[in-house]
Amino acid sequence: MIEDVYIYLLGSPFLSITTLLIYTRNWFSTLIRLHRFFTNNTMANIKFDCDVLIIGSGPIGATYARQILKPYGEKVNFNGYPPRVVMVECGAQESKIPGDHKKNAVYYQKDIDAFVHVIHGSLHPSSIPTQTNRNLTLPPVAWSPRKEQTFNGQNKYQDAYRNLDANAVTRTVGGMATHWTCATPRQYPEMERSNIYDDETWNELYDKAEGLIGTSETVLKDSVRQRLVLRTLQRVFPYRGVKALPLAAKKVDKKNLITWSSAATVLGDLATLNTDPMRPVFTILDQHLCKKLVFAEDKDEQGNMIPTIRHAVLEALAEPGGQDARIITAKYFIVCGGPILTPQLLYRSGFRPKEKCDGIPRHLQLPKLGHNLTEQPMCFCQVVLKDELIGELQTGDWGAECDEWRRKHPEDILKIPYDDLDPQVTLPFQPSKPWHTQIHRDAFSYGAVPPAIDKRTIIDLRYFGLMEPQPANAKEPNRLDFEDDVTDAYGMPQPTFYFKYSDKDRSNTHTMFEDMEDVAGTLGGYLPGSEPQFLAPGLALHVCGTTATSKKDCNATEAAMRDISCCNEFSRIWDTTNLYVGGLNVIPNPNASNPTLTAMCFAIKGAEDIRGKLNITTE
Repeated sequence: MIEDVYIYLLGSPFLSITTLLIYTRNWFSTLIRLHRFFTNNTMANIKFDCDVLIIGSGPIGATYARQILKPYGEKVNFNGYPPRVVMVECGAQESKIPGDHKKNAVYYQKDIDAFVHVIHGSLHPSSIPTQTNRNLTLPPVAWSPRKEQTFNGQNKYQDAYRNLDANAVTRTVGGMATHWTCATPRQYPEMERSNIYDDETWNELYDKAEGLIGTSETVLKDSVRQRLVLRTLQRVFPYRGVKALPLAAKKVDKKNLITWSSAATVLGDLATLNTDPMRPVFTILDQHLCKKLVFAEDKDEQGNMIPTIRHAVLEALAEPGGQDARIITAKYFIVCGGPILTPQLLYRSGFRPKEKCDGIPRHLQLPKLGHNLTEQPMCFCQVVLKDELIGELQTGDWGAECDEWRRKHPEDILKIPYDDLDPQVTLPFQPSKPWHTQIHRDAFSYGAVPPAIDKRTIIDLRYFGLMEPQPANAKEPNRLDFEDDVTDAYGMPQPTFYFKYSDKDRSNTHTMFEDMEDVAGTLGGYLPGSEPQFLAPGLALHVCGTTATSKKDCNATEAAMRDISCCNEFSRIWDTTNLYVGGLNVIPNPNASNPTLTAMCFAIKGAEDIRGKLNITTE
């Protein structure tokens, strides 16, 4: 194909191009001129070339970009020109600051329940089983669906009893971090956290990740209800280490507002590196869908294919007229689409799990693709604070702001400022109580407060459970697969879940539920309609493990490691030279705590590996 010739010309010494580039200071301008010289109508789809292509713009993709170009807390030396990084996102940029948290809008901080609709609008269900129930009241003359017909994005292969019903994906610049809770706890060693790194390395990685995302436990130290809930739970549960929930956020100076962290926080000022308009260092392409990654056809001396990705095929979703297909060549490719869309792209690119490896070339066999799937069972309730706890606010020292409120508003019985920041408290994960807790007020896709209740008295309790690890030889492993003859709304292979809880999972979840009831009872009475309840599988949106990592066995080849996991400790797909992944999907262990911070740790290690290959040094 002619684009193959083009790529060869730009990557070879043909016509002394290499020499020309070396001795030309503004080499990117030269590259553009060469590009224009070799481009004709049949090659109009080739628009960009870069050093690193990142697919996905959430906090993990942002971590890769930041740590390659401006590693946190380190001075970087590019030893020449800085690498060019292009980030591709199939969703649109919906905020002034790329990837910003939508809850930073003052309106939503004044009315947190209004943000529920934003979350609803940002989530797109992953797999919907075919609906078989008939509409019996439909007029006889009206068209009605035929038997076994697939419509409205339904998945005819999805078993309703093995689905992650509430699982969904977000397609926008910033990803899930445009509407997440910003909870960033560290995972508990051994029971949650992988042993792929030693304790010292984990602590260093967590320190960097917390610095990048802005984790703090003091954001709400002045909140009246934060202190009330903390005092109450510390008094009743003195041995459970009750503390402020670690949040990726900071308080706005002299205002009762919070700046919630997001992918934009991680990216920081990367845009300031773009000092040369002819050679932008960092670029975000929104509304561009990565359709496929294409392997080069290079072979080693023995004639074996060298598993190297040559280019990505993109579709410009919103570009009117003309060709909407584009090819981007890069030295390194990083797929950060999340635990569903990352394995989806790998599948579309030819990789196959063990169930479909027959007749597939060895370099495309990835037996653990979509396997090792874990999720966090959830239970939830809302309480109205006890009258006696509200009574504690009538006296005592609750801060100057509270005293001022009492003076200005003697008619307010609660004595809580209307703009008092909502609490965020946790009873940390413990071996004897292996679950993550969030005792707070926040917006989710559920749990709005009736208008007749004073919102200042409402506390939410959300518990996230730990699943047991599945044996390697499980007969019905929890996994994610993709269909060849059914596509999603973007023309990509339809995800299908094969998921169920084990007997031990169900027992542990019941114990977790009882603990939530105990804690809730110390704070208040149940809000009608929000009594303790289990939530639909997948609602945590914390699917992990679908491209799980592991450390290389010193006696195993990389090809053999594919039978154990998908990628190495640097998140590079086994037996490939330049394909990396990032996200919750690389986390190999079941976990209960919010996994975003841990996923960032893996991305930091991956970026470190790529920096070394790009001859970027730090000090």
